[in-house]
Amino acid sequence: MADYQKARKNLIKDYTKIVALEKHYFSEIFTGLVNAAKRIKSDFDKVIELKDFWIRYAPKQRGHKPRGTSLPWGEVGEKVLEAYLYKIIISQFKQHNFIGLPYGHDIRFLSEQAFIHLDIKSTGPNDNPNEVVASPNQVSGDGHLFDINGMGNSKVLVDGLRKTMEFQPELPPFYIINKRIYPTLTFYLKCVYKVISPGNQPLDYLELISVPNGLLMFDTMQLVKTKGLLTPGKDIKTSKHKRVRIKLNPLSQLANWRCQKLIFEEKNKTVKTLSR
Repeated sequence: MADYQKARKNLIKDYTKIVALEKHYFSEIFTGLVNAAKRIKSDFDKVIELKDFWIRYAPKQRGHKPRGTSLPWGEVGEKVLEAYLYKIIISQFKQHNFIGLPYGHDIRFLSEQAFIHLDIKSTGPNDNPNEVVASPNQVSGDGHLFDINGMGNSKVLVDGLRKTMEFQPELPPFYIINKRIYPTLTFYLKCVYKVISPGNQPLDYLELISVPNGLLMFDTMQLVKTKGLLTPGKDIKTSKHKRVRIKLNPLSQLANWRCQKLIFEEKNKTVKTLSR
């Protein structure tokens, strides 16, 4: 307990190092995505050429009164992008231990200086491209408590236009492994696709997103107070495990490097990078 509180105190004292780590690792991952962008686009869009081999058993739309204008495409984005992200991790980082954890983002790995969580969010025309909906176990907290039950985060109030929600972050702000401190870094890769017809749903653009560490968000810099940054999730009334919406425009206004797009231009087959 004493070691944990000492580590937390040191990180709070020198919190700008966390920002520097977030920016550094964001740049490394984004560079890898830029280098692999054309292959990612090609592999993602190849699914329509294989239509005869999967269309009979295509995934069915869920939810209340589905329109039938598109097919669920989460697995396409997840499987293609996970594979390329693992390739990027292995090529970009000298240390990449895939340490087991029971919850967190799609990809979790220990680098030389941080414990990184990286999640893929597939986004179609009926989804909001300007937000990420995150579960409690995908957001790091302030880690204010450490006792016989381990690390604990403070609950926070999240305000929306009409409702206020109590949100409980569940990821720690840092890990201690072999007596070394590794800040938690959380990134999201938004995979935005178009719908031409059901099953013909090509990749439109990718957006890499860096959400501030819990010590920056809920303690030192108090970024949670940024207007509109966090709002209540879609299951505020029905779930005890309430999700939160992370709004990307306010996030990019904190620092434009936190939201960067890779846009695929169909006409000239090029890829351009763009700040939000």
